[in-house]
Amino acid sequence: RSGFNPFHGHELSVLSPGVADLLRRNAFHTDGAIAIDGLTGRVIASGWFVADISLGGSEGGARSRSAKAAAQQANGCYVIKCSEDSRGKLVVHLHKNTVVFNSTIKGNDSIRQQSGS
Repeated sequence: RSGFNPFHGHELSVLSPGVADLLRRNAFHTDGAIAIDGLTGRVIASGWFVADISLGGSEGGARSRSAKAAAQQANGCYVIKCSEDSRGKLVVHLHKNTVVFNSTIKGNDSIRQQSGS
């Protein structure tokens, strides 16, 4: 069971104004995963942990193994893993398949200015 969930009891969507910043702060400053409904964009869980990460193999840290295990148990859902210190690295898992993207977002400076970072 996880602790405080700022999304519990709210119908927040990743498409709603201001939610992206809340997601970013929650994802990178707390443990556990954020689950988003792919059809509606609604945040359905925060601080979520994979109970059994054994399907995630033995390579990588707990976050990597958890993402791999969740992708295999998620019935065809994409699992996206990123870290605050990733410098543009984004890892996407689907079943036993993994794709790594290494890039930066164009206009990243203007995003930082808007968010006050």
